[in-house]
Amino acid sequence: MITRAFKLMVSTALVLAFLGAVPHEPKAQGANAIFILKTSTKEPDAIVAAIRSYAQEKKWQYLGDSKIKQGQITLVKICIPEVGQALWAAGAHLSAMLPCGNIGIYKKGQGTEISLLHPRYMHQLHPTPETERASAIALPLLDALLSAVAN
Repeated sequence: MITRAFKLMVSTALVLAFLGAVPHEPKAQGANAIFILKTSTKEPDAIVAAIRSYAQEKKWQYLGDSKIKQGQITLVKICIPEVGQALWAAGAHLSAMLPCGNIGIYKKGQGTEISLLHPRYMHQLHPTPETERASAIALPLLDALLSAVAN
């Protein structure tokens, strides 16, 4: 079953690819990097459970998780109310790109990699003060999430 969260992540990725915002090397650390990558020794299912627990503890919305590619990748979608509040002033139509957390979790070598769509993509797609502010709010919150669930 394909969830709304998954459809949103796929449509966002397609828009980014169409606009050329996705770099050829997603591990690039420069100003245009659009992915944040974190590695962990935990199993993917343990990371998904940790994200769910972390989101609930922070009173964020856990919109769900879906396994794709024959169960090799788990996609997780969360929403952070503070980020939404920063974005709504620019219009409800921007909710279609609300980042909050578009997270991919998969085995890589002996470990697990967590791939997060960098919240700056909102500002790259729709450069306004609201999207810049929402991105600035989201980044440290998502960084803290990644650190908490990966360790």
